[in-house]
Amino acid sequence: MSGNHIRMNDRRDTARPQLIGAQGARRSPEPMKPQAAASEQLNIVHLLNELAQLGNGIVNVAIDLAVEHARAGHQVTVAAPDGAYAELLRANGVRHFLLEPSGGLRPLTAPFRLRSFIKRNGTQIVHAHMMKGAVIGRLACAGTKARLVTTVHNSWQRHAVLMRLGHRVIAVSDAVRADMIERGVPATRIETVLNGTIGTMRAPAGTPPAPVTLNHPNVVTVAGMYVRKGIADLIEATAMVRERVPTVTTYMLGDGPDRAQFEQLARDRGIGGSVVFLGFRADAELVMKQADVFVLASHADPNPLVIPEARAAGLPIVATRVDGIPESLDGGDAGLLVPPHAPDALANAIAGLLLAPEQRSRLRAAALRNLERLTVRRMAGETLDVYRRAAVGAAT
Repeated sequence: MSGNHIRMNDRRDTARPQLIGAQGARRSPEPMKPQAAASEQLNIVHLLNELAQLGNGIVNVAIDLAVEHARAGHQVTVAAPDGAYAELLRANGVRHFLLEPSGGLRPLTAPFRLRSFIKRNGTQIVHAHMMKGAVIGRLACAGTKARLVTTVHNSWQRHAVLMRLGHRVIAVSDAVRADMIERGVPATRIETVLNGTIGTMRAPAGTPPAPVTLNHPNVVTVAGMYVRKGIADLIEATAMVRERVPTVTTYMLGDGPDRAQFEQLARDRGIGGSVVFLGFRADAELVMKQADVFVLASHADPNPLVIPEARAAGLPIVATRVDGIPESLDGGDAGLLVPPHAPDALANAIAGLLLAPEQRSRLRAAALRNLERLTVRRMAGETLDVYRRAAVGAAT
């Protein structure tokens, strides 16, 4: 789990959070589904470690859910430190209960203060998206009518089993669900809600970066610079692809602690000029639309949001057959799947597409089919169904 330690804000928590209009924050030009009737309205709190707008997929999913549920007529609060997303939340009717980052977790203070808010607010559902939040949320729900729902985003992490603290548990893919059941989460308490990002209200924050124009032919990846993202495999594959497509350039969008070693690997392989590290860019979705081939070479990836984004852009996709990636690619119908840790297979798939325009066109069309299952609206609706089942469990 990433993010700072958190504690409840020191200011008096007897004051209700305020709805603050934010000029320039993004609002939907069209209403979504009919507003929830008062009898069906849920009172929901999302618990997060941060509201930074820095490409954290866990935060992005929570923001999408909060905004979509508020627009559907539910009472939604996000409990988190301040950050760039606070403006978007307030502009879309989501209340912000302020948490502050701290150098150390106060395991008693935070749950008690959150519990006070839950009781006063009539909260029915607390949704924790990170492991620390799961612990705080379970303690805060004790002695209240609120039920804790947790989402397992990073099942590869050793402590992901803490998400079983939820009264109901969401897995972001069937692969994650199977893994968590094997690790002891009761099958009756965990269900799959596939990640969806199409139709998000999120937009880049701050001053847009200077536009970048990519060379062609090219390969693009958008990923954190971590070993588990298979960046080294893509660099090795690029060296192989250059034997068949000498002018290819591979663009890496993203940042992370392992970036320096990947830059060194590209130099060591003699392709430093053919592998361009662009770092984190708030306009990554715009840049990736220039891709001839989009690649995600992950070794572990429960259900990356970048796959729906690449599909919505109509990109030919090559990705590894790990975790939830095949589920977001319709089992391989919407993109080419290759084994992880296999630069040669990755290179063959990439070179084959770069040398076959008709194949790229076929995959572009395939990527754009069956997109409804990858929308925020579908994800939000299925998550509400989980909330309602959790709430029924509280009443029985």
